[in-house]
Amino acid sequence: MRNVMVRMVIMGLVMGLSGCTRYLPKEDEQATVINSTNKPLMEVRYIEETTGLQWVSPDFDVANYQSLLIRPVALHPLAHNVDQIPVAVLEKISERLTQRVSDKLAVGVPIVEQPSVQTATLNIDITRASTEMEELQITEVLPYGALIGGAKALLGTRDRNVRILVESQLVDSLTGEILAERVSVLLAEDILENDRETLRYEQIKAAVDTFTQDIVDFIRITAYEAKQSEHTLPSS
Repeated sequence: MRNVMVRMVIMGLVMGLSGCTRYLPKEDEQATVINSTNKPLMEVRYIEETTGLQWVSPDFDVANYQSLLIRPVALHPLAHNVDQIPVAVLEKISERLTQRVSDKLAVGVPIVEQPSVQTATLNIDITRASTEMEELQITEVLPYGALIGGAKALLGTRDRNVRILVESQLVDSLTGEILAERVSVLLAEDILENDRETLRYEQIKAAVDTFTQDIVDFIRITAYEAKQSEHTLPSS
């Protein structure tokens, strides 16, 4: 009995830690990042459902920008490689993200359609899509539960999560200078019943809508903090 209790405590700690890290881009996901500046990325969390890695240029002067150009969310060919996630669904996700981000950011900043002076461009790319088995539940810590969970994994009947890697870059619309970038994961948990079910857009739409706020907060808070840093700079 004592051994079982110890095992449950240890597994509880492990699961707690994994719960914090599952929202972060994994090492293999980071290795496929397309638009990185190769600057050191810092972990920043804006919403409960995801934790991103980002970099903001120390030279970013928000006073130089009065409007925002939002490009349609692009779908990288590397995201097409998973049979369970159809390209048609990824295209709908791209369209939904474009619409939601544009609608939200339009409240507070003028949105324009062409590059110009004092305009920043927001580029968003879906660069990878994958599925993974759901995490162990607490009942599966016990030997009998672990046996069932292992059997489900072997048979391919264990529920699966969907992970979509999203890269966001804020750049100068004329020079292309990178002002800030963020890599984060749109995570939809336990939405596929096995390793054969094909994802439907309706299954992930709510997760897409929630994830939108991660990008919106990235832009708004980055701009706000850049503005605040201007006010705290020592006068020469």
